[in-house]
Amino acid sequence: MIDFGVGVILPAAGGGERFGGTIAKQYTMIMGKPLLCYSAEAFLKIAWVKLVILVVDDVLKAKELIESAIGCEPKLLIVKGGNSRHRSIEAGLLELQKNTSDFILETVIVHDAVRPLLQVKLLEELVVAARSHGASGATRPLVSTVIKPDADNFLEESLDRCQYVASETPQAFQIPILSRAYKKCSDFELDNGTECLQLVLKHCGVKAKLVAGSDELWKVTYKKDLHSAEKCLREKYLKICLIMSEEIETKAVYLAHNKLKNFADVVDVSTSFKSSAFKVKQGFKYNVLVLFHMQEIQQDEQLAEFSTLLNIEEEGIIIHVIDHSSGDGMQNMSVYELHRNGRKMAHQYKKLNKGVIVIHRIMSGESDVQLIDLISSVIQADFKTYSGQTLFL
Repeated sequence: MIDFGVGVILPAAGGGERFGGTIAKQYTMIMGKPLLCYSAEAFLKIAWVKLVILVVDDVLKAKELIESAIGCEPKLLIVKGGNSRHRSIEAGLLELQKNTSDFILETVIVHDAVRPLLQVKLLEELVVAARSHGASGATRPLVSTVIKPDADNFLEESLDRCQYVASETPQAFQIPILSRAYKKCSDFELDNGTECLQLVLKHCGVKAKLVAGSDELWKVTYKKDLHSAEKCLREKYLKICLIMSEEIETKAVYLAHNKLKNFADVVDVSTSFKSSAFKVKQGFKYNVLVLFHMQEIQQDEQLAEFSTLLNIEEEGIIIHVIDHSSGDGMQNMSVYELHRNGRKMAHQYKKLNKGVIVIHRIMSGESDVQLIDLISSVIQADFKTYSGQTLFL
């Protein structure tokens, strides 16, 4: 339980030379939001975090992007950074100290804005450790051996990686300690250094408590990292409801539940299309619905039912699985008419910020595995990729 005030500094002013391209990585759009929004949002949702300082290269640009993606947040301040990591963190620290008239902050978390995945449990461990020891930092095991070349680029030394760990963010500090360390920094350190834990050790004599972090602490550095970031974020934000009409056999539904819960944040099941029967948390909203039924449904009527379940703030998809395997045929509709009907549904669902895909299941029960694999693939893909499609299995 954190019963003291915590501030956050998110440096995001770098040019991202290793990332390349014309758009800095922190502004790259993922699932409709700039990358830097995800770490900021995660901290803003934590009650004991009282203030988040986002340090950027272009304040107006960052404000426009963030307000468009998540709205105005009173706990979030956006400030201009410096020409190095340490100068940006120092700017964030000064801003943090200027805006504490309404609350007392004891510790500050420093975290790279382009590390979008955060665990609250780890944050709690770090701030408690920083309160006790002055500083703390997350670490991960080294995956490669570190070697030192000499002046002529020949091997001079190879480090035993078992004796070392990789320093990651988030890191946490007692605010007076980090402030004192920055006041004692040389210009060379401010312009060339990157490690805050080393600063407080050198200038304040504070040995940081190291806390083992998870494998989610990786940072978006290269363009290829965006694919991993999008996949992980999509899975983290997936909230799925599987809904089956009364006449549907439950085997495929529960196979889907068992598979989807391996990567989605939430997977719930309802045994009725009527909103009064949805066994879901009060006020809970989903971004994905998978509907198992045997007949074409009345779209306008069902949209009203489903809209109470859907979070229209988030992109998502609605998957209709229509079972024809009982021998009832294709309801006297041609393939062309079925495709056209799917396109019409896609247009209707746009008002809910959701795409739609219709899967007509013609084969019998032995296709359960293929059906679940198809549903899983659609959900893990970009929602816009499949929207409006009609598939046959």
